[in-house]
Amino acid sequence: MTVITELKQAEGEAMPNKRFINMRPAGNDTALFPGIPATLAERRRLNDAIMGIYPNIEQVGFVNLDPANTELMMAGGEFCGNATRSTAFLALDGKPGIIDIKVSGVQGTLKAGVTENGEAFAQMPVYEDPQRIQEDPTNPRNYTVSMEGIVHYMDFDMAQIEGLSEEEIKALGLSKIRERGHDKEIAAGHVFVRKNGDSYEIVPVVYVRDAGTEFLETACGSGTTALGLVLAKNSGAAISEVPITQPSGKDIKISVDYDGNRFGYAQIQGEVDKLVEGDIETDGEVNYAIENITTEAQLEGAFSDGLIKLYQDIFSQAPYFESFTNEQVIKIFSEYVKSGILFIARDGSSVIGFGAAVPISTVNDIESLLSDNNIDPATSWYMADLGVKEELRRNGLGKKLVQKRISFVPPDTTTIVMRTSVDN
Repeated sequence: MTVITELKQAEGEAMPNKRFINMRPAGNDTALFPGIPATLAERRRLNDAIMGIYPNIEQVGFVNLDPANTELMMAGGEFCGNATRSTAFLALDGKPGIIDIKVSGVQGTLKAGVTENGEAFAQMPVYEDPQRIQEDPTNPRNYTVSMEGIVHYMDFDMAQIEGLSEEEIKALGLSKIRERGHDKEIAAGHVFVRKNGDSYEIVPVVYVRDAGTEFLETACGSGTTALGLVLAKNSGAAISEVPITQPSGKDIKISVDYDGNRFGYAQIQGEVDKLVEGDIETDGEVNYAIENITTEAQLEGAFSDGLIKLYQDIFSQAPYFESFTNEQVIKIFSEYVKSGILFIARDGSSVIGFGAAVPISTVNDIESLLSDNNIDPATSWYMADLGVKEELRRNGLGKKLVQKRISFVPPDTTTIVMRTSVDN
């Protein structure tokens, strides 16, 4: 059976969803939601929802990406340097430039932007007074560093975590945060530090009170800055683009202006990658996210999370009874990414659905369909493969995948064609 639909008649009702963009600023995977909820409860609900779907996400923010009025509100109201860098990268569309950003946990605005080589940077909210960096009287090589929106304890004894699992390191860091009463702060970190020759590496454990989150982070901009403040104070001079190796293996560079009496401008800088964007279902219980797959890297991630097997399972059943090799499935989806539109749905552990669309001019064996119905191939799209995991069917996911594809066809599209089996 073939369904031919004029686009204006096919748009249907709006989906109850919330758009998100997952970013990777030198590790430290961060989810950003365009639009800023008015209440902590709503921010925390979305925070918990997306962390349930994407276990790699370490922090969540809500953003206004207008370059003239850019704003970032973290889920717990804390400050986050890496989320600030990510927000600037998105607001500038990855292009070189500089903007002012209003960020939670900080008074006033901060400078942030993208360098000519594509790295994202952000001004860090540091106090001028060097007395905000206090030497630990019981362990003089360690320091407590107070910044706007977060406090860090810099622990230069990395040997104590050698041989420990990630969970054990996190538990140790959290216990030390609580021992010092830093868990009463809006956000706090315990940062293990090691000096390797002329370079440094950190392992940061961060607790955010109002978001209720605790992470052994893969990268930490504020922890990097805290170390930079310690280094500048101890040297009695400014430092510039000192690379600090993060647990992710990537570097964040820290610069701090210091004249021996007070701190001035401080900045972190480094790589930022966009992982994926999509919509999270927010009508009632959150069960899945729908991603727009636009790159081969994103597609590889979907393959790793079960897309190939899902496709094979669906089309091996009635009414199709078709068999596809892994290579055939990879080729099919690679063409969708290259020439068409592709969405997948995931529930956090695996891919649970997919939907693709292509220009109708790329579809074989439909010449008679086009001529019989006066379809202009130049302005028409074809709804290609659609599949949902068997036990999740009849719950509206297929409909949402159809709606997403329709919403993403070019604005000059006049006709959408879908073919299906009578008994499907």
